Amino acid sequence: MKLPIKKLSEAKYIVWISVIYTVFITIVFFLPPQKTSPIPFSGADKIIHVLIHFLLIILWLFYIFSKKGLELSRKSRVFVFILVVLYGIIIEIFQHLFTHSRQADLLDVAANIIGSLIGLLLFQNITKTIKA
Repeated sequence: MKLPIKKLSEAKYIVWISVIYTVFITIVFFLPPQKTSPIPFSGADKIIHVLIHFLLIILWLFYIFSKKGLELSRKSRVFVFILVVLYGIIIEIFQHLFTHSRQADLLDVAANIIGSLIGLLLFQNITKTIKA
């Protein structure tokens, strides 16, 4: 019998977690913003974008890492990074085109890129440690 955590680290479970997270944040990005922010400072939105994309890239990198037998080529890492960044850009464009309550923001795109880059770098360091 497998341990629950070990079972959750199998690629088939990680892909479902990644897909559900991606769909969830996509929906949230199209909901009207709340009138009152629970976070009292103005940079909170950008920090949230950094955290969302940090987790997004970690989940997708971990999926590929587990699927490929704990190996992840540089090409795969760059490919996932580009996809996550493009996802963030597309969301911003769609917010501008298809919603009245949200608008595109280049600073959101910058925060998305920063979060993705931090996630990529952290993931690379973690996988180097695992292999060592």
